[in-house]
Amino acid sequence: MAPPIQITEKKLILTEGRDTYYFCIWAYQAFNTTGIQVLDFGGIKDLNIYLKNLTLLSGYENIETIVIVRDAEIDSRAAVNSITSALKNANLSVPGKPCEFAGNAPKVAYVVFPGFTEDAEGNQSLLDGTLEDLCLELVKEDEIFECVNQYIQCLESKRQDVRRLHKTKLHTYLAGKNNFVGLKIGEAARVGAWDWNHVKLEPFKQVILGM
Repeated sequence: MAPPIQITEKKLILTEGRDTYYFCIWAYQAFNTTGIQVLDFGGIKDLNIYLKNLTLLSGYENIETIVIVRDAEIDSRAAVNSITSALKNANLSVPGKPCEFAGNAPKVAYVVFPGFTEDAEGNQSLLDGTLEDLCLELVKEDEIFECVNQYIQCLESKRQDVRRLHKTKLHTYLAGKNNFVGLKIGEAARVGAWDWNHVKLEPFKQVILGM
């Protein structure tokens, strides 16, 4: 995917795909931040060339901050390696870990959804998964989530092969809410489906506030 023709802000969030794109737009507004431009770099294999092309654009010299946001998918370590490799190839600073800034002019951070888990000793590790998994964490305490689980059990009892359980659960939840039925993740973000103050969003929130 080609980079934008015009850089309009000094702070950039680069996202993997349209759901994450719209999620980040509504997130930074919910966090009461301004001066941010969100761009969709495409698929997970597109970041490398996207960053190289981005650095050649007029106005790039004015960028203060770049934050990359993508899913871990089935291998969070591979996702981190992919991001850091693309940053190195574009001669950009490489943070030591997710949700940590490095460098200056521009300073750089990256976020890998669904984020972190923490053990009893407080040690954090990065989870495999996607933005859908993160959103499920934000709503799993809702009283209707019992109905979501019952629906999944019903499907399985009918020998239905639910291959994308996280997506099925999330969209079943959204379908059960009059204000959210039929919406994609980013669209649901616009109308208040997600709790922006949820503890699971805190690392992501701090990165956005730190831009």
